Amino acid sequence: MRKKWYQIVRLILPVLFAFFFTTGLMARNMFFMLIFMGSALLAGAFYCGWCCPFGALQEWLNKLGKFLKIPQLKIPPTIERWLRLSRYILLGLSSLGFAAVLFLLSPYGTFYAVLMNNLTYLTRGIIILFGLFLLLSLFITRPFCRYFCPEGARYGAVSLGRLFSIRRNGDKCISCGKCNRSCPVQIQVSNKNHVRNSQCINCFECIAACPVDGALSYQWVIEKKRKTKESFENV
Repeated sequence: MRKKWYQIVRLILPVLFAFFFTTGLMARNMFFMLIFMGSALLAGAFYCGWCCPFGALQEWLNKLGKFLKIPQLKIPPTIERWLRLSRYILLGLSSLGFAAVLFLLSPYGTFYAVLMNNLTYLTRGIIILFGLFLLLSLFITRPFCRYFCPEGARYGAVSLGRLFSIRRNGDKCISCGKCNRSCPVQIQVSNKNHVRNSQCINCFECIAACPVDGALSYQWVIEKKRKTKESFENV
């Protein structure tokens, strides 16, 4: 399948952001966080799907696992829903004064700790933890992003009120399920009119996989002819 332009951009941007983090250009990232929070409120969690180097690395490793024909794990929906809560628990802890620990639980916080040669026992343990997440990525797409990342939880929660989202045209949809199978975070796209889900990372893989032009598109949430009231999936 020929890659869409946005799939190519998604390959390039994480590399650029990895360079920015490595050189320290984003060490003071409050400005960038405000930009990403604003974009999440307007159009969804683009940082997670387009810019995050650690998220991209997990996704690339999963593609490698599929290329090597490693059996892929599919988490049952009920278990998936409970596992998703873990990153919101971590986000809640960050608001209760555990920000320092959560900074180390961030891949970039750990990276800066290594860069500053601050290799404590805690840092070494977290490095091993991230290594396990990368290993697990061979079997399941983006495990850290889906279940452990408080930063992704923050962007995801804000994105529930987004004004632009992926829209499914029920008249054109042929219910082939390719959008569901392509989604890296196991969203059942074929069951929704608008994908305003806190797990959605705006990767557009569902649109790329859809065999019918116009069945899935990224556009304004409110329909032109009439307003529709969409229910949100909380987590």
